[in-house]
Amino acid sequence: MKRIFNLILFALALIPVQGQTVVSLHGTAPADARTIYLYDDLGLQNMFDSVSVVDGKWQYESIRPAQQIVMTLISDVAMKSQNTSGVITLMVDTISTEVDMVAGMVKGSKASNAIHNTIKGLYACMQKQRTSDYDPKDEALTLMRSAVMDNLDSMLPVLLVPMIADGMTIGDLQKVFYEGAPYANHPNMRNAKQRLAFLSGNSVRSLGKLFTDLKMNDTDGKEHSLSEWCGKGRYVLIDFWASWCGPCRAEMPNVVACYEKYHAQGLDIIGISFDTQKDAWLRAITDLNMPWIHLSDLAGWKSLGASIYEIRSIPSNILLDGTGKIIDIDLRGAMLDARLSQLFSK
Repeated sequence: MKRIFNLILFALALIPVQGQTVVSLHGTAPADARTIYLYDDLGLQNMFDSVSVVDGKWQYESIRPAQQIVMTLISDVAMKSQNTSGVITLMVDTISTEVDMVAGMVKGSKASNAIHNTIKGLYACMQKQRTSDYDPKDEALTLMRSAVMDNLDSMLPVLLVPMIADGMTIGDLQKVFYEGAPYANHPNMRNAKQRLAFLSGNSVRSLGKLFTDLKMNDTDGKEHSLSEWCGKGRYVLIDFWASWCGPCRAEMPNVVACYEKYHAQGLDIIGISFDTQKDAWLRAITDLNMPWIHLSDLAGWKSLGASIYEIRSIPSNILLDGTGKIIDIDLRGAMLDARLSQLFSK
């Protein structure tokens, strides 16, 4: 009877108590490693546990409190050498996770894989130099945004949204705070929720709103209105850019590819440039092979496009349906093609 009682107690210990998470990790470490240290933050500030390494192998099981959503691992060898490639970041979840601390690889939940690869990418960005055509900050923001938007069914946004909230668009925030989001009431998300509340009531870029018309000249100096194309039955991407904007130029081959792929199916693009020099604007259109409609008032950041559509950074875009309603904004890279593919496959 005593043995059975003990077995029951052991079994109960393996069941997550309300508000706790059973964590199971195992993997390899450098041959000369003796200890792996575990921290409950991204910055290696608060060590909460450690585990011994035997012949390059280790295993860790623990019940973690509900408020802990991330753990960072580093071996004594990596710590002594200050080797950031030896830092492993994981989500605290119930998925059994394999960690290769030699190769810096993780096999666990989708969110754990994402946060680990994102942190690795951010470390890499820190080593890069800014140039006239490249800003590592832009790459870092893109990495974090992609990780967030691809893992909205996990607690990962709690880690990254606070770092990028001020630059997130209303469209992103509306997606982040979907009904039933598991992190919606987490204290770390307070500022982002406040930003969404502010933008939702006032922004002309809110999803579901009709486009706001404006008038600008084309490349020949002829005045046009957005309403000549918007709300006429075709999807319209209003693309905000400038010839002097490095990230805009880097993104343009992707936009061109999407135009060539979907234009015949019902997609138009209207480029609104924040240039000030007409020659530079026209030269960029030719050099970047942008065959769609182009408008500009050559007013830079004082452009009507910036003021009317509350554009604070470029590249930026607004996607309209056939009725002229906004259905998405700020689609870049693979997200643009994925969204268009979804629309035109219906």
